[in-house]
Amino acid sequence: MKNNSHVSPIFPVVKHLRRFTNYLLVSAIATLSTLAIASSAVAERREVDIRMLVNQDEGFEVMTRKAETLARSAAQRAFDREVLVSDVSVKVTAQNPYQDQAAIILQLIVSRNEWSSRPDPKVWATYFPMAKTLIGIR
Repeated sequence: MKNNSHVSPIFPVVKHLRRFTNYLLVSAIATLSTLAIASSAVAERREVDIRMLVNQDEGFEVMTRKAETLARSAAQRAFDREVLVSDVSVKVTAQNPYQDQAAIILQLIVSRNEWSSRPDPKVWATYFPMAKTLIGIR
């Protein structure tokens, strides 16, 4: 005897569609997880410490300009050498060799985007005028 009941052909399709949807969901979660990990790995900060010797004949203003030049060069080199570096921090410390004292003259903290839009250390640097007294310069 033949069964005359009719089963819709859509049920097997729904079963395959459900498997495909689950596959897409798992793939999307894996992709988003990978992107989250990769984006956190891309953001890298480079820290550079520079020491310069105090020249008593130059004065503090000249030393500050030299420190700006050194900070500018260090920041540019860091961004040029390593494409994964997103931020740079440069500290320039003046050291008085005769009194064995040192103090930070300036600190430059800048992101790659900020630097590419305006590569001027005067804009991004923090200055420490007390360094003049601490290292004993006029």
